[in-house]
Amino acid sequence: MNNLRRWVKGFTSSQDRHYEEALPLTSADRQSIDDDWMPRSRGNPTVRWLLFLLPFCIARPLGLTERRLPKTTSTTYLNGIRGLACWIVFNEHITMDKYRDFIFKPYGTEENGKKLEHFIQLPFVRALIAGKGMVCVFFVLSGFVLSYSSLRKINDPGRLNKEEKTGNDLLTSISSMTLRRAIRLFGPMLALAFITAFVTYYVPWGIIDHEAPNIFVHLYKFWLSAVTVMDPFHWARLRPLPSHFEQAWTLGVEYRLSLAMFLMIATTATLSTVGRKTIIIFVAAWSVYCNRRWDIACAMGGMLLAELRFASFSDDISRLFNRPLRPSKWLTTVPGVFCVIFGILLCSWPEATPDGAQPYRSLWELTPSSWRPDSNHGSPEPVGGWVWWWGTIGAFLMLWGLEQLPLLQKVLSISFLKYLGEISYAYYLLQGLGHTHVGNPIYEVLQNKYGWSKSSAFTAGYVVGNIFNILASDYFWRVIDESFIRLARFVVVEWLGVGRQSGSRSRNSPDSAVDYTPVPTAAPTANDNRFEQDNIAAEEDDIAFKEGFNDVNDVEEIRRRRHL
Repeated sequence: MNNLRRWVKGFTSSQDRHYEEALPLTSADRQSIDDDWMPRSRGNPTVRWLLFLLPFCIARPLGLTERRLPKTTSTTYLNGIRGLACWIVFNEHITMDKYRDFIFKPYGTEENGKKLEHFIQLPFVRALIAGKGMVCVFFVLSGFVLSYSSLRKINDPGRLNKEEKTGNDLLTSISSMTLRRAIRLFGPMLALAFITAFVTYYVPWGIIDHEAPNIFVHLYKFWLSAVTVMDPFHWARLRPLPSHFEQAWTLGVEYRLSLAMFLMIATTATLSTVGRKTIIIFVAAWSVYCNRRWDIACAMGGMLLAELRFASFSDDISRLFNRPLRPSKWLTTVPGVFCVIFGILLCSWPEATPDGAQPYRSLWELTPSSWRPDSNHGSPEPVGGWVWWWGTIGAFLMLWGLEQLPLLQKVLSISFLKYLGEISYAYYLLQGLGHTHVGNPIYEVLQNKYGWSKSSAFTAGYVVGNIFNILASDYFWRVIDESFIRLARFVVVEWLGVGRQSGSRSRNSPDSAVDYTPVPTAAPTANDNRFEQDNIAAEEDDIAFKEGFNDVNDVEEIRRRRHL
């Protein structure tokens, strides 16, 4: 019961930003997933393997696994946001077919002389089905993840005393991230493509596709769909993907954003923090102005948030006037609360034009003409440009606001959200199958065969489909997702030799990607030996942070050193 209570409680009562989770990382050496999953005290091999088959969300609260969630740091909440965002995307995909007549329209819209006033249409409430806005959140978080490790090195207070070492570490980090990114992103996607091909060809319910004369031609069709996503040179809108695979369009965008981010990191590495922020903001604005590249703007916004972790605007003003500036807590808390609320509102922007509904009608007047329906401006997104314009702004504002609110960070770091963040990449990939082969078939059987009402049948299909998605994602995460993390590291470090040094930290340590600690909040101090040992960049996961550093540095101490 104590394990179960800690799982539900999820965070301590500490008011410090550097709090710790009730489920800390174990310090035991990992020999294999088998070893750290199954309690060593259970000697019966059959029992051990049966316990291995239990999903983590069941095994851990019952004390049937020695594996633990990562220790909580002040950036763990971003992982929780990622998990919530994946769940919201699932909500949109499973509701859009059943309630398309109103879920994409704002509350109070008139249609055929009748007002649409459903609860889910209300501002803020409709954020629960605002999948497009959550895609913007994904891309902002990706910009944060991809730049964090490098910006930490660049902003290290002791960098001037070890310029050559820092430069070598930075080049190694960028090389490692660039080479591993494709394996990390597209490996699980390819596995999903082939799993989906077999399911849609042989499973006798859900969406069945027998257009191909045999399974091999069917597999080849899914391979071609995957190649379309993996093409880094294709910046135009992707052609339609299979309905149970269509969410994968974002992965191609993620990969191209990765390449753009690595170029930005290398380009701005030698600039001052003011110069770096200026370039980041300029590139974001220019990409939006020239070609409506809202995705680039999102990634640049994430990089700016990461830079602000190490060098806030108040530090820039302090250097400008040559005097310390320490803004009051209320000067960050109040704007932070406002930005979170306003950001959620913008991220939940309806896909239909406002048509007089507030508060969107007033904001609609501020939408640039090139982002409106009659702009005839090409873009890679699947719906109207105004959704992405406001979603980009909303995602950045929301995440900046959360950076100022430690209490909300704690709430978003509870154990369940941490777990959802761990499996979120698998959850995102598998949601198509969860909808087409579990949730939707249950809905149709209950409504058509047993006469259930539409709402009751949908609720049953939604609950069962979501449970299936979580359990299937747990297995996909452990068996496939983590395997490609290890494969990427083996290829880049062991085979290609990037960052491999004698005496460097073992990648089979507890800090490895199998059981990882999220990225720290602050740059290490000048005498931090762990910084010297870090020769390989963050595991640039598009869903979570996979760095193995401990968040034990004092932010105020680092800022004090910077002003000395």
